[in-house]
Amino acid sequence: MAIIQDAASGQTAVVNSSHRLLVGSVSRSEDRQSNINGDYYSAFFQVTPAGANDYFFYLRNDGVEDITVTDFRMSSTVTTRLLIHRVVGTPVFAGANTTTITSRNLGSSKSPLVTARDDTDITGLTSEGIMFFEDMSAIDTLFDLRLSSTIIIPQGQAIAMQRVGATGLITIDVSMSKVDIA
Repeated sequence: MAIIQDAASGQTAVVNSSHRLLVGSVSRSEDRQSNINGDYYSAFFQVTPAGANDYFFYLRNDGVEDITVTDFRMSSTVTTRLLIHRVVGTPVFAGANTTTITSRNLGSSKSPLVTARDDTDITGLTSEGIMFFEDMSAIDTLFDLRLSSTIIIPQGQAIAMQRVGATGLITIDVSMSKVDIA
């Protein structure tokens, strides 16, 4: 076995006969590492959209680092289908609701630079495509839309959620994190 030594620090590394560097490591999921860094959040809200096909949640990245959305946990007091759109435009809100965003690292005071609003009827938006849907086929039942690829929201970009039919209270928790580009 060969030993590599750093001239400045004197630290060493071992290379085996197969020319492989021998190391020890701990693997963590990106979500877990983001949370350790204080950059993982829950956006929680409850809203009753005014009617069918109304946007009721808006999320725009106002920071310079990408925001990822990893999953949506939701329930409804009526059966319905929810659509998640990529949107453009200037949102017009019917009320003054600001979605509650909480860090999942209780020791962190960080918060994401986003506009997150829930409302009964958000207008002024144009859909640039539907990214996901969820059929909420049972009332008062938890549905978990886990996004293996995540939604990546760059600076200035936005998503919105729309209810297709019926009215009724929707409870949602959106999981998001700031992307560590370092």
